[in-house]
Amino acid sequence: MHKNGEEQNELRQWLDLLCNDPLAPLLDEMIFRVEVLETEEDYIIEAELCHCQKEHIIVLRENRSLSIQIQQNGGMEKQRTILLPFSLADKYISAHFSAPILEIRISKSARQSDAQPQDNTVIHINE
Repeated sequence: MHKNGEEQNELRQWLDLLCNDPLAPLLDEMIFRVEVLETEEDYIIEAELCHCQKEHIIVLRENRSLSIQIQQNGGMEKQRTILLPFSLADKYISAHFSAPILEIRISKSARQSDAQPQDNTVIHINE
């Protein structure tokens, strides 16, 4: 399934905005580094989570964003939210952690399942 020109332009503008965000280097340094990549089938978000264990990472699916949280000592230590120009309601999302990189893949195509996830769904992280 091909996206129309308007959708492709919107996604390209979003990627350009993320890549050229003047605050990104500051957030990368103060919180943790995040990169957004694109393949033919997926959008990929990579987060560099140094000195972090899988058990301390939570990935939340929200309507139009993903939040990556690092929790330690019973509370949230760090969080970074990536805003998206599309709804995640019908997208398949997978997460894989191989220290220190957390890779989150968002399918460009709709999921085949009839079950729709609720907002603020926790995404399971594989190793």
